[in-house]
Amino acid sequence: MLKLNSMEWTEEAKETLKKIPFFVRPKVKKEVEKYAKTKNVKVITQEFLLEAKKALLGKLSSSEKGYEVVGCFFKECKNTLKDLSGLLEKTEELLKKYDLTEFLLKKTGGHLKAHNKFFVGFAGCPNSCSRIHIMDIGIHLFVEVTYSKEVCEGCLSCISVCEEEAIVENKGDVEFFKNKCVGCGACLKVCPTSALASEFTGYKVYVGGKLGRHPRLATLVKVCKNEEEVLELIEKALIYYKKFNTKGERLGTIIQKRGFEEVKKFLLES
Repeated sequence: MLKLNSMEWTEEAKETLKKIPFFVRPKVKKEVEKYAKTKNVKVITQEFLLEAKKALLGKLSSSEKGYEVVGCFFKECKNTLKDLSGLLEKTEELLKKYDLTEFLLKKTGGHLKAHNKFFVGFAGCPNSCSRIHIMDIGIHLFVEVTYSKEVCEGCLSCISVCEEEAIVENKGDVEFFKNKCVGCGACLKVCPTSALASEFTGYKVYVGGKLGRHPRLATLVKVCKNEEEVLELIEKALIYYKKFNTKGERLGTIIQKRGFEEVKKFLLES
């Protein structure tokens, strides 16, 4: 049996909770536990979860806020290249400034649902565990790796950690294929001589991801050098989104209708 905060959940109920889409899962958990307290229920079982689902269906499908900013574990994860917690907070403030909740309430006739939300996701490395590719805007960090044969000792430690086969052995020497490298930085942590080094850490920004009836993976629109560039791009995306949104649809739906090249041109204009 699993204990989540002050409420216990059976393993079966926990597995059912995991099947709920991640962007509404925290709200479902919160509302089910709140409902359980009104019924004086101490343990969330599979049967009670189904009962709560029927009782709360309308409430769980609605949304109290028109946007959500999500991130990965950052500094708690060994793969993180940089802690982006501060950037998440700045993004949250930017979204508040554009009053997306009130905007979407008007567009949806007061029926704001979870799937109407504007999602911004951040990942501390190219693994993108926070599922940034199904967000309206997704950002992940990467490093630009360089290789210096002159200082390489040929220990081959880098080959064992590279999942992209960007580093291979060639007649006892290391050969680096930059075009295959995704910039995760794993090789930098094991290289004893800094033959593999990083010249640049940047932010890859993607737009237009979504699930639903016509799913779309977010498309890379720009590589940013710093947080200021990222925030500027997010703000431009918000302006575009509000300009062409007709009934609370996701940014990806707007892109599917108007074409990616149009939004790309809009976002990259100085």
